[in-house]
Amino acid sequence: MERTFRDLLRLSSMENIQRQPDLGDIFEKLLVPAVFERYARDLVERARPFGPSDRILDLGCGTGIVARILRERLGAAARITGLDVSAPMIAKARSLAPDIEWHEGNAMALPFADGSFDVVLGQQVLQFVPDRAQAVREIHRVLVPGGRVVLATWRPRPMQPMHEMFGQVAERHFGKGNDKRYSLDGDELRTLLAEFSPRMETVSLVEHWNEVPPHLLKLSVGAGGFDTTVADAEARFAKLIAETQAELPRFAANGGYETPSITNIAIGRKS
Repeated sequence: MERTFRDLLRLSSMENIQRQPDLGDIFEKLLVPAVFERYARDLVERARPFGPSDRILDLGCGTGIVARILRERLGAAARITGLDVSAPMIAKARSLAPDIEWHEGNAMALPFADGSFDVVLGQQVLQFVPDRAQAVREIHRVLVPGGRVVLATWRPRPMQPMHEMFGQVAERHFGKGNDKRYSLDGDELRTLLAEFSPRMETVSLVEHWNEVPPHLLKLSVGAGGFDTTVADAEARFAKLIAETQAELPRFAANGGYETPSITNIAIGRKS
């Protein structure tokens, strides 16, 4: 059941969003097929080769699409672990793939021993971590010597046409946000991962959205760090939804909505 406006108005930060009990369902139903599965398949392909004995961590796993694709490619014998800070995300991941080892935990204090993994993959996670440098130190710690890291972070919002439209409409009604989703690009990402001597690539794929329902737009406003605690937030949300729906037809294609998006891929190795 869709949450009420009053419930959704509590979504004033990414941390609060991650704690919403229905977040895993929304993410898996809408965002995984529209965006994250296609980028996850590309990420896994770029992370090859994998050995039969490799221990692999899906860091910031969400509902586990990267880990599930790894299982699909490598079979039941592969040692795959997923970790996410969000309890609803981990609950959904566990329900979809109970054979994979899932952990609720923090990227800044990974609950694993030194040298626990041969490969760490992270799809759109590092930009959300409050202390990014500490998260990178933790990745370095849990990797074996020679272990590999493959991390994706979105390029700036103006390079993502439909999401730029969402953001501009939100700014008209809620002022300036603090959107972490597009906050870790290029040189900053390379510098953070300097000890891994990363190779930097970019990947642009076409997202396909079967639907963009109002509750997804409300969640996007919360994820963008906009202040939704204002007294007339309900009226502002109503205007935002109407304006966004008026803009969406320019992205109409193939029975839904399509837009290109673009991400960084950093591929490095622990020396």
